[in-house]
Amino acid sequence: MPTRTLPEEEVTKRRSRGRPSPEQAVALREAFLGAALKSFLEHGYAATSIEAIARDAGVAKITIYRQFENKEALFREVVHRAVSSARETMQATLVRSGADERQVLLDLVERMYLSATEAQTLALLRLVIAEAVRFPELAKSLYAENSYVLAPVVEYLGEAHRSGTLHVPDPELAAVQLSTLAFGGVRFFISKPLAGPEERRAWAEGVVDLVLRGWMPAPAGTSGDGQAPDASD
Repeated sequence: MPTRTLPEEEVTKRRSRGRPSPEQAVALREAFLGAALKSFLEHGYAATSIEAIARDAGVAKITIYRQFENKEALFREVVHRAVSSARETMQATLVRSGADERQVLLDLVERMYLSATEAQTLALLRLVIAEAVRFPELAKSLYAENSYVLAPVVEYLGEAHRSGTLHVPDPELAAVQLSTLAFGGVRFFISKPLAGPEERRAWAEGVVDLVLRGWMPAPAGTSGDGQAPDASD
């Protein structure tokens, strides 16, 4: 009797019984996280289920539930992965040595803009905004991710304030304000992104010139509001 050749999918299923190897575990995680991102973006948060994600990824539901207790936790991880590259990009920009503050901020604003208007990230942001009323915890998770992404900027502004090169007494607030200007508020959620490098640089220059007017240290011999000290003091 001839030996039947098993389809590749069946071989994989039989081999995967039992505890997966570390390499298999990583592959399974990547598979269902990728399927989760695709499903969230295509169907929205409410219409996505862990059962459907598992089916699309070709994994068992228990594989996902072993790592994430519910859909919300899974969504937070999807968002976290999507924004991690933005944090890494900002960190790489800020550690440049020898560049003055204006040049660093120009590069930072451009990279902030590019990260926020990247198609996948923009789609996730739109999704969270659309679902925020029904699922306010999603908005909270996105806000937490924003703090994670901006942490290198907060650290940079804090150090610049301590060294006296910039006047930024509240680095966390300043980082949020800078990122909001860089992203353009709601503009890029409802209109096309800037056309190219020249428009992006012009946008960044406008943002940086604006914030530096408020962040430059007061000249020696003046008070914090730029006025000369009162002789009667």
